[in-house]
Amino acid sequence: MNEISIYTVDAFTSSPFTGNPAAVCLLEDDISDNLKQKIAAEMNISETAFVTKAKGSDFTSDSNFSLRWFTPSTEVPLCGHATLAAATVLYRVAGNTNQLISFSTKSGILTAEKDGGMIVLDLPSNPPEEVSVEEYRDLIHLVAGDLPVKQCYLSKHTKKLLVRVEV
Repeated sequence: MNEISIYTVDAFTSSPFTGNPAAVCLLEDDISDNLKQKIAAEMNISETAFVTKAKGSDFTSDSNFSLRWFTPSTEVPLCGHATLAAATVLYRVAGNTNQLISFSTKSGILTAEKDGGMIVLDLPSNPPEEVSVEEYRDLIHLVAGDLPVKQCYLSKHTKKLLVRVEV
């Protein structure tokens, strides 16, 4: 196995030891999910981002990469701060020369664009749709008890249920 460099990036800040930390691994060749999970567990940071380049390309001149995120215990479908951390490592460590880079992820194509000294991300919005409270009555009761429910929304893409209660 080749050596894997791991970078720790504090996202959303310009000061060390503040912001939201994420680990980033730039992978010359993809590795197993099991090994990704072991690395994420060893890093013990909320998310570790794994950036893989296409065969025959490089981290400096290519603009399209694969990206996945793992917590210490599981893979997650989307992580904003770890995406920002991955783009930061590509631009600042690998010296990527592109204005815009894209990441192929389980949540679709995400982009990162240089804007002066900043990086601007384009993430999916996955807007929820209002659903009938009665349709999810048992689940809502399980988590909200007898609190009066005002509205209920479901994001079909992320499979997240948002319950608005009156307090």
